Amino acid sequence: MRHWILELMNLLAGNSRYVSYSSRQQAVFALILLFVLITPALLYWLL
Repeated sequence: MRHWILELMNLLAGNSRYVSYSSRQQAVFALILLFVLITPALLYWLL
């Protein structure tokens, strides 16, 4: 899972070379990504 988070972070950042992010940065990114993906689904379900 960590590998895919790093890959996605590098893709979104537009890094041409592989950059390694700290565990804290990965966790924050994963939480933001979860929030962005889950919020619309919850709003659709609730409304």
